[in-house]
Amino acid sequence: MAALAKRAIVIGIDGASMEIVRYMAAQGATPNLKHLMDTGAWRPMLGVFPTLTPPGWTSIATGAWPGTHEVMDFNIRVRGKPLTETVWGVNTQLSKAEYFWNTLERAGKTPILVKWEMSWPPTITKGVQVEGTGPGVANHHQIAGYHLWVSGDWQPRPIGGAIDAEAVDPSTIQAGEDVDRVELRPADCDQWSHVPESVKPPLEVELTVQPLARGRSDLTAWGTEGAVPRTFYGLVYAQSAAGYDRVRVCVSRDAGEQVADLAVADWSDWSRQEFTIGNRTLTGYVRFKLITLTDDAGTFELFMPQVWATEGYTYPADVAAEIDTHVGPFLQNPARDTLGLVDDETFFELVDVHHDCLADVAQHLCATRDWDVLFTEVHSLDYGNHFFMAQTDPRCGASESVIARSREGMTRIIASVDRWVGRLLELQDSETVVVVTSDHGGTPDFVPPIEAADVLKEVGLLVTDPATGEIDLSKSVAIPVGTIHVFINLKGRDPGGIVEPEDFEKVQQQVIHALTTYIDPNTGKQPFALAVTRENAEMLNLWGDLVGDVVWAVHPEFDACHGRHLPAVSLGIGGQHTTFIINGPHVHSGLALQGQARSVDIAPTLAYLLGVPQPRDAEGRVIMEAIET
Repeated sequence: MAALAKRAIVIGIDGASMEIVRYMAAQGATPNLKHLMDTGAWRPMLGVFPTLTPPGWTSIATGAWPGTHEVMDFNIRVRGKPLTETVWGVNTQLSKAEYFWNTLERAGKTPILVKWEMSWPPTITKGVQVEGTGPGVANHHQIAGYHLWVSGDWQPRPIGGAIDAEAVDPSTIQAGEDVDRVELRPADCDQWSHVPESVKPPLEVELTVQPLARGRSDLTAWGTEGAVPRTFYGLVYAQSAAGYDRVRVCVSRDAGEQVADLAVADWSDWSRQEFTIGNRTLTGYVRFKLITLTDDAGTFELFMPQVWATEGYTYPADVAAEIDTHVGPFLQNPARDTLGLVDDETFFELVDVHHDCLADVAQHLCATRDWDVLFTEVHSLDYGNHFFMAQTDPRCGASESVIARSREGMTRIIASVDRWVGRLLELQDSETVVVVTSDHGGTPDFVPPIEAADVLKEVGLLVTDPATGEIDLSKSVAIPVGTIHVFINLKGRDPGGIVEPEDFEKVQQQVIHALTTYIDPNTGKQPFALAVTRENAEMLNLWGDLVGDVVWAVHPEFDACHGRHLPAVSLGIGGQHTTFIINGPHVHSGLALQGQARSVDIAPTLAYLLGVPQPRDAEGRVIMEAIET
């Protein structure tokens, strides 16, 4: 096949609905994305259902629908196991379809993947990969999550609204202590050396970093035992008579061994430190920001973002050391899990650091080796969806100040994403095609999300233990699995099954009837958009025995920002149409495509432009309307 482009850059923006991209482009917030649209071809794209990260990115990367690749959800049924057991869906080994980067390697091409979600563990053999697991805390190589040391009258900064369930947003830990309470006490100057001059008596505070804290214990590459706390020592002092105004962070009670000396709003530089987990000594970087310190030290707030290991997260393995030497510290998570705790400005600052880090890594890798296709992705816009998007619409009932904060949050995040896109466009030349895409979108929240499990419990089809909330398989005939699936607890198929095979269709119809006739007591409306059998779910590109016996969806106002509503809805400034923008050689300029574009069409279209075979299991088509022929 003759190639129409020499190289490709595939830019992934998790949670970027075409609705929000067009809205922000019209507002002037995204000049780089607007340029790509104005000089390329674009269309709101039809994504997958459920509108989630795992099936979305896997369909984009393989050109296959979820029914074929089988990466259905974040939590997927395990064949032959009780219906209460699931497998974590962020795992390339689950995919039954070939990834496009492996197709490229078969064709003699070299791919580079930089934090391309749903690409871990690596399947490449000739290219380069940097990270590629799940969102936020759903990663493998974090040494420690964020730490937020607070004392006195500190208060969080919530925005209100519902917190999205972990089933659709596993980027943050939803249980456990979210701050680190500390005590400021008079410093014993006999124990300290090299104490800086202070107008007021200095205070000390112990700042203990807990390895493995605020991460997912089921995912860590470092094991779950033997995490040794690492204590830093803070010295709070006063440079002026106005009161306490600085903190010095030290590795011991020697103030000369400082890793930070901060006034309010200051960030420290990165400091390379060692941590112990089990029998391993791991190296990572720490940095600190003094967010709050009142002049009487009555309120204290010191923040440290994620500590990321300097090893283990790349293929080949030595690329991690190369990044450490030539690029600097890697930041996988821009503190998504601190939204509503720290001030918004601190989060936005880290988002910029995160995006700059990923752009720096991509530019370094492309400058130091031959490459053919760069895949790189950010999740930060979806972090904004789950926090800010919820209350961007006046119909949500929030105050004007909350709506303004929410809209500013969405604008600032996508503007930062756009600057990252601009850095990547520095790699584009006249022979390089660029595609911008996304896995799903995001919509505002109007009412608390509706859960099928609650409806099934109400009608007695699902029974849970009153004390633990766990599903009682001995009494339940219908079991919700993952985000949008309900399985009949069938004898002979499911361990612990109680439904006789001859009653299967009757129970299946009972589930469908319960969902489709349910009336939400808060609104008087019917929240469920559909509930269909597995056979009928093929119209949603879902088939096979990992699909529920019943598949359901809700109207967008009854969902969290994405997940359980259908892939072609719009609501407020958001929606679930995914993004498709293509720009470069032999691509039409300034063309709003009329024909349908789908997630599974991206890999075939890129294969056509690059002159390589289609991925082995691709079910999409080449979007010929976008291409000059």
